[in-house]
Amino acid sequence: METLINLLIVVLLLVLPLKFAAKFIGARNTGFFSCLFALIVSALFQYGFNQLFPGLDKTYGLIVTIPVAALAYMLVLGTTFLKGILIAIVQGILMALLTALVASLMAGI
Repeated sequence: METLINLLIVVLLLVLPLKFAAKFIGARNTGFFSCLFALIVSALFQYGFNQLFPGLDKTYGLIVTIPVAALAYMLVLGTTFLKGILIAIVQGILMALLTALVASLMAGI
């Protein structure tokens, strides 16, 4: 049961920032499952890009990650590429803040 709760927390920490960012930026598809599918597609694109160009992700990090994620968000969430880049940036900021909040709550700070 604890594993299921931890999995649910991880999924919520990943999907909710994307959902809020997509709604804030003005994407067409902002449902929970659309955002979950966008994250899965983004992870697959990242994996494929890393297989095509090994070592590039380690060297350039965010410069590579944000456009590849924006491409996935553009295709799944129904937005433009520039809005996809903004969604990726806002999602990263929100995910970092939400993760810090949950970690501090779990630590009892």
